[in-house]
Amino acid sequence: MVDPETRGRLRALYQALQDRPLSPDDSAYVELFETRALSADDPVERMALSIEFAALETAQLFSGHRGTGKTTQLRRLRERLQRDPKYKVVICDMEDYLPMTDEVDVVDFLLAAAGALSDALSTSELLAYDPVNNYWARFTGWLRSQKIEVSELGITAKAKAGAPDGSLGAEAGLGVKLNLKDDPEFRKRIRERMKLRVGAFRAEVHSFVQDCLLRLRERHGQDTELVVVYDSIEHLRGTTTNAEQVAASVERLFRGHVEALRFPAVHTVFTVPPWLRLQYAGVGDRFDDYCQIPCVKVRARDDADASNTVGLDVLWKVASKRGDMSWLLGERAAFDELARASGGYLRDLFRLLSFVVRQAAGTDTPVSDEVRALAIADLRGGLRGFTNQEAVWLQQIEHTGTFDVDEPGHHFKLARFLDSHVLLAYRNGEDWYGVHPVIRADVERRARAWHESRASAKLD
Repeated sequence: MVDPETRGRLRALYQALQDRPLSPDDSAYVELFETRALSADDPVERMALSIEFAALETAQLFSGHRGTGKTTQLRRLRERLQRDPKYKVVICDMEDYLPMTDEVDVVDFLLAAAGALSDALSTSELLAYDPVNNYWARFTGWLRSQKIEVSELGITAKAKAGAPDGSLGAEAGLGVKLNLKDDPEFRKRIRERMKLRVGAFRAEVHSFVQDCLLRLRERHGQDTELVVVYDSIEHLRGTTTNAEQVAASVERLFRGHVEALRFPAVHTVFTVPPWLRLQYAGVGDRFDDYCQIPCVKVRARDDADASNTVGLDVLWKVASKRGDMSWLLGERAAFDELARASGGYLRDLFRLLSFVVRQAAGTDTPVSDEVRALAIADLRGGLRGFTNQEAVWLQQIEHTGTFDVDEPGHHFKLARFLDSHVLLAYRNGEDWYGVHPVIRADVERRARAWHESRASAKLD
C-alpha cells in the first residue's frame, strides 16, 4: 500500500482522467487540430466557414466515435461563431429528449428537436422564459387544430380554478415532454395519429423555428443568425435485440427526411454515428457538409508498427494536462506504449491511464511494466467479441484501410465494429480505418485459423 500523500495524489489524478466534455477555456483543453501533420483540416473551422459563407440556411452532419471529443469540439464551434455577436448558438443534447435504445421516427425527432430548441432559448441571454416560446405547450394546441385531443395520447391535464386558459396547455405540454423520452406506448400513439399529418407537422415545426428566429431578431438585432446543434444523436444504437432496427431508423431519418431537418433561415448541425455515411450510399450528399473527428494518428497507415511521433506528442500533452505522467509512469517510452495501444482513441487512452492509477494505489509510482501490460490486457478483453470468419473481414480492412462490403449483413457488422471501437477512424487527407491495435494480433491469428479450417474442410 502507498502512503496517504501518494494515495491522495493518485485519487486526484484518477478523477482528472475521467472522460468529460471540455470547454475551450478549460485548463485541461488541448487543441488537436492545430498541427496539419495530424489532420488536413480543422472540422470546427470547416463547419464555421460553411455557416458564415452561406447565403441561407445550412444543415451539416458531424461524426466521430463516442469519446473522441465531439461535444468538446461543438462547444469550440459555439465559442468560435459567437466571437461575432450576431450568431446565437445553442447546443441541444438529444439524449435528454429521446430514448437511445429505441427506433427513432421523424415525428419523434421533430417534436424533440422543437422542444429542445424552446428549452435552450429560455435562458436570460437569449429569449428568457416566455410561455409563447414553449413548444411543448404549443404542440398541444397544434394537436387540437388537427382534431387530436391530448387525451388520445394518454395524457391528462386539468387547469386549476381561476388559472389562465394557457395553463392547461402548459401542463399537457409537460406531459408530452416527459412521455416522449420515457413511454414507448406514447411514442407509438403519436406516430399512429400523425401518420397522415407528417407534412403538416413538418410545416408546424418549421414555423415555430421561424418564430423563434423572429423573436431573437426583435431582441438582439435584425442581423441575428441562429445556429442549433443537435448533439448525442449518435448514441442511438439499440440493444442486442433491436440494434439493426434502430440503425435502420437512423438511416431512414437522415436519408428520407432531409428537407424536414433543414430549418429555413436557420443553421443546424446534427451529430451522427460514423457508420451512417459508410453504410448507406447517399446519406450526407443532400446535407451541406459532413465532417468527422478522427482518432489521433499514432501509427502510419501503411505500416502499423511505425509510430507517428507527432500524434504521440499531442497525446502526451493531452494526458499531461490531466496530471504528472512522468510521476505515474516514469520514462516517456512507458506513456508512448499506452498511447500506441489506445490507437489514438482518447477514451481508451484515459481508460488505460485510469487502470494504471488504480493499480498504482496497491504498488507505487512509477508503475512497473507488468502493470502497463495488465492495463492493455484489460482493454483487449472488451474487444474480442468477433468470430474467426469476421476476423478475415477485419484483416482485409486493416490491410487496405477501406471497407469492401460484399454481403448485406456486413452493413450491420460494420456499425457494430465502429460503435464498439473494434475499428477506428483516421485521416490522411482522406478517411481510412484500422483495427484497434490491442486486438490486431488476435485478428491476424483468428483469420489464419479460419483459412486453415476451410482448407482442412476441403481436404476432407
